[in-house]
Amino acid sequence: MKKTGMKPIRTQIFSVNLIVVAITILLTLFGTLCLTLRQNQHVLDRNLMNSAQVIARIPIVLRDLEAGKPTDELYEFLKTSTVQISDIDIIAVADINNIQYYYPDRDLIGRFYMGKVQQRILDGEPAFTSHDTGRSGAERCAYAPVKGTNGELLGFVMVGIYMRSVTQGVLYTIISFILIAIAAVAIGAILSFKLSDRIKRSLMGYEPEAFLGLFHQREDILEALEEGILAIDGNANLMYINKAATRMLEVRKEDILGKALQDIYPDSTLDRVLSSKRSEHNIPLLFLDQKHILSDRMPIWEDGRIVGAVVILRNRTEVTRLAKDLTGVLHMVDALRAYTHEFMNKLHVILGLLQLGQTERAEAYIMDVTSIQRKAVGEIMNSIEDPSVAALLVGKTSRCAEMGIRLSLGAGSRLQADEMILPTDACVTILGNLIENAIDAMNLSVPSLKEIIVSLNEDEESLLICVEDTGPGIEPEIVENIFRRGFSTKSIERGTGLSLVSAVVTAYHGQVRVESELGVGTTFLLTFRRTVRKGSTNV
Repeated sequence: MKKTGMKPIRTQIFSVNLIVVAITILLTLFGTLCLTLRQNQHVLDRNLMNSAQVIARIPIVLRDLEAGKPTDELYEFLKTSTVQISDIDIIAVADINNIQYYYPDRDLIGRFYMGKVQQRILDGEPAFTSHDTGRSGAERCAYAPVKGTNGELLGFVMVGIYMRSVTQGVLYTIISFILIAIAAVAIGAILSFKLSDRIKRSLMGYEPEAFLGLFHQREDILEALEEGILAIDGNANLMYINKAATRMLEVRKEDILGKALQDIYPDSTLDRVLSSKRSEHNIPLLFLDQKHILSDRMPIWEDGRIVGAVVILRNRTEVTRLAKDLTGVLHMVDALRAYTHEFMNKLHVILGLLQLGQTERAEAYIMDVTSIQRKAVGEIMNSIEDPSVAALLVGKTSRCAEMGIRLSLGAGSRLQADEMILPTDACVTILGNLIENAIDAMNLSVPSLKEIIVSLNEDEESLLICVEDTGPGIEPEIVENIFRRGFSTKSIERGTGLSLVSAVVTAYHGQVRVESELGVGTTFLLTFRRTVRKGSTNV
């Protein structure tokens, strides 16, 4: 994997988080600070105004101004009030001539008040707040008039707070916001680290760009495969299909993605895997244009639960076409091998009869053997039109004859070559495996009569396949397991024949019934109906 030069996801998330937090804090700090300072200014002005108006109405203040002489009582009272009220740094009281009756510095009492805006009170303006500059520097002040009992103006009261106190409050607010910002950045960093770790775990330890590269590589690999891949989610909706599958199914990806599988292919049985939770392998499928497909279906597991299913489609059209020819040849070779072995025995009998001078008996023996073989092969060829199925039955007849087993075709059996309800390869799979299963069963016992009867009854709507044997039978407790892949009463290498039969039955919507009696024999009955419509498929 080439390095892209991008920063690790942890660094990226931390950087983004830091930038977002920083911008958020700056905007919040600026906006909140402005609002806070404005609100504090409003509260401060209101408190100063209320304090000035209250002090202007205190009787001791009215008394001294009316008397024209400040007293110690007034000084002690206002000095105590300044100490007790936290939002006040200074109080001043002066008459209409700006002569101070009270000031924190006792030496300044009786001197001229140094303010700049008090004249507005003396000119008749009601109480107000303003910035002013006194003997101790800049301050925020509230002025209120002091009026006598008859309403005449006696002087004014000034209540103020030094600007340095205001500045300290602003700095305290800013420091508080800075501490909050630092805490937010720290919390954001911790959360960003946890988030990055969680994302990397979800990406199996890869960085996102590395994971994206792997995803594209695997996507290219899946698209380049000759095998078709099709996947559905837990609701049986199509969520993925590669190019090979679209070619096999002759569809466009954009037309079917996201749609329900049953809406696209009503005869599909892929959703069965969602409920069975079992994989299905080597299921033969037949499409409208005679494409022969083998499919493997597997559930998709995530955290111990089924989240979908995937099917792998392998186009075996050409191979199947060749196999159909080869199948007949191989079975005929098998038949010839059996015939060779059987007739070698018969030739020895004939040679012995000739050597003994029993010419007539040798001639009768030859005629009898020829008649029996011609009758057996002729019966199969007349009833079974499909050459591959006929070759299979001829070969199995000879094989059984070698083993002392009689294999015969049931009365009325009929199988046509065209428009078969069941494809040839599927029919061969069923018959071959059921006959071999019957041979194995009878080899495990010594019945008085070893016989296998195969019946094929086909009409326009249905096909019935029946394979009977006179073997030892199947124990009732294991009948339900005989079609399970890997199950066998013979050896660990066996256990695939009947599972293949079951897979074909399921793929072509057939039904299978097993009747068995210990010591008597076993019968397999399989029924198929012509239900697959033209143009449909059972993916």
